[in-house]
Amino acid sequence: MSEFTGTYGGGFDAKKGRISVPAPFRAILSRLGAEEIILRRSRHLPCIEVWPKPDYMAEVNARVAGLSKLSAEYQSIMRKLVGRIHTLHPDTEGRVVMPKDLAEEAQFESELQFAGRGAYFEIWSASAYAAEEARLDAEDEGGDV
Repeated sequence: MSEFTGTYGGGFDAKKGRISVPAPFRAILSRLGAEEIILRRSRHLPCIEVWPKPDYMAEVNARVAGLSKLSAEYQSIMRKLVGRIHTLHPDTEGRVVMPKDLAEEAQFESELQFAGRGAYFEIWSASAYAAEEARLDAEDEGGDV
């Protein structure tokens, strides 16, 4: 399993549609030998999930293991998990051109936050990330997490 941890600021060049993956996350991708990354809209939060391609495809394959490729369930899962992703190849400096539809859905601004989630990392607009962190802090109310 990957070990994407921590939160890093970054920028979004809206004119070129480009982002740069933070160096600590690039190092993990390199160590994993993941030359390609998978980007997908989060189904739960206003952000983009970024997975090393081998890890993501292993998750997909685990979900459909044992299902007939002709079954409705297999086709539905594949449509959601494979048909709605973007596969990108970062350049040597970790830059990728963000698919326009993903940037618009996540309402990217010039300032971004890259947040590690263990197996993958998320890309947020800085304002949406701050709002989510405030919500979590308020919800926690002095808890142990």
